[in-house]
Amino acid sequence: MRGDSELEGWEFINFIALLLYYEVYMLLVSKDLLGKYSPKDVILHMARVQKLRIGINWRLAEIPKKSRILIEKLELNMDGT
Repeated sequence: MRGDSELEGWEFINFIALLLYYEVYMLLVSKDLLGKYSPKDVILHMARVQKLRIGINWRLAEIPKKSRILIEKLELNMDGT
């Protein structure tokens, strides 16, 4: 880090990432899926979900089967909006 502001920015981003990680963790605990999936698994599966811009509209691309199964188990809303 070159200065205090860079360090503070880095710490802030890590804090936000940690909050999101534990949101995923608590979602897995609430759905009783922690024995099968880890938060890292969820993040990797959700990274495969893509949105495409077609003209002026945004659409979800085809979601891979394993990711779609996980989305259904977690009861996530993936309506494309």
